[in-house]
Amino acid sequence: MTVLLVANTVAAVAGIVFAVLGGVRPASLSDSGTPSGGERFYGWMYAVRGMPLGVAAAVAPLAWTGPAVTLVLLAAAAAQVGDAAIGVTHRKWTMIAGASVATALHVATAVAVA
Repeated sequence: MTVLLVANTVAAVAGIVFAVLGGVRPASLSDSGTPSGGERFYGWMYAVRGMPLGVAAAVAPLAWTGPAVTLVLLAAAAAQVGDAAIGVTHRKWTMIAGASVATALHVATAVAVA
C-alpha cells in the first residue's frame, strides 16, 4: 500500500508540474515556437484545472480514506484520461504514456483506499 501511495503522489506531483508549465510556458508543451494568445489562454485553463486536481490527488489519499477520497482520485483519473485522449489525437506519445500511467495509479489508489 505504501508503494502505491508514493507512486500516486509522484504521479500527482508530475501532473502539477506539467499544469504549471502549461500556464507559464505553454509553448513548451505544444512544441510551437511562439505561443499565440489562444495557446496562453488554454495553457492557463489547463493549469487552473490541473493544479487543484493534482494537489487533491496527492494529499487526499495520504490524509483520509473512504468514498470522498475515491471520488477525488476518480475525478483526477478522468482528467488524465482526457489528457491521454488529447495526446492520441496529436500523436504525442509521451503525453499518452504519462497520462495513462497517472490514470492507472489514481484508479488503483482509489480502489485501495475505498
